[in-house]
Amino acid sequence: MFRIICLAVLAAAAMAQTQVDLRLQSKGVDFSGASATKPMSTGAALPGTCTSGQMFFVTNAPAGQNLYGCVANNVWALEAGGGTSGSGVTVENSGAVVGTSSLLNFTTGTGALYAISTAGQTIGIQASADTAVLSTLARNQSGSPWLCASASGSAVAYTCSMSPTLSIYTTGMTINWRPDVNGSGGPTTINIDSLGTRPVKLADGATDPGPGDISASRLYEIWFDGVNFRLLGTAQPLGVLGEAMPACGASVRGRLWFAAGAAGVKDSLSVCAKDTSNVYAWRVLY
Repeated sequence: MFRIICLAVLAAAAMAQTQVDLRLQSKGVDFSGASATKPMSTGAALPGTCTSGQMFFVTNAPAGQNLYGCVANNVWALEAGGGTSGSGVTVENSGAVVGTSSLLNFTTGTGALYAISTAGQTIGIQASADTAVLSTLARNQSGSPWLCASASGSAVAYTCSMSPTLSIYTTGMTINWRPDVNGSGGPTTINIDSLGTRPVKLADGATDPGPGDISASRLYEIWFDGVNFRLLGTAQPLGVLGEAMPACGASVRGRLWFAAGAAGVKDSLSVCAKDTSNVYAWRVLY
């Protein structure tokens, strides 16, 4: 009897140490009746090494970002689902749900730049302004976005360029224009960034500039009315900067002209006007 008992104990002990390879010893394994199952390794950080097909559950990752698969030796990838319907990322716009998908695509719009980086389980998105499109305080203070400085050498057919390059003439647009030579008066045009020649008129949009209305190196504000570029009013009378006084005629009618007197000689202010005989002349006002 004692021998039988000993053999039974030894047999039980041997059975307790036996490990069964379910992969080889069973045609199919059903764990539905088990109280709990853990089919993969777990931990707070991904192992440094893995073999293709291995799975790992990161215990301290946000929900939905825990499960990783080894897609190649020592290469882990987050398993976030797939398909067109997808799951895992809920996208909202100002609190309103736009959709849910496994893929989130960031596309920059006009004037915006994105720098997207990833480090482990963190994705960083840094947005910035594209200064080639959007104006900045520094550029506005420099005046460069509106400056169009001529270098054409013509007194009637001006050209100029802007930075950035102007792409289209738009009704209502304003430009700071700096001519390179004095205007000779009469029909005058300007061509900005080779967009096409447009007439330059006085503020009424119909009258051609007269001699002295356009002076080299002065800054003029002009605006586009859809057909012409119109010169806005000047801040001071012509002649103040020492321009040559043009002959008074119909094209100069109504212009004021200031002449600074030398030491001991008074200044003078004149207007171009005609008399009852229709004779044009500079009439001294002071």
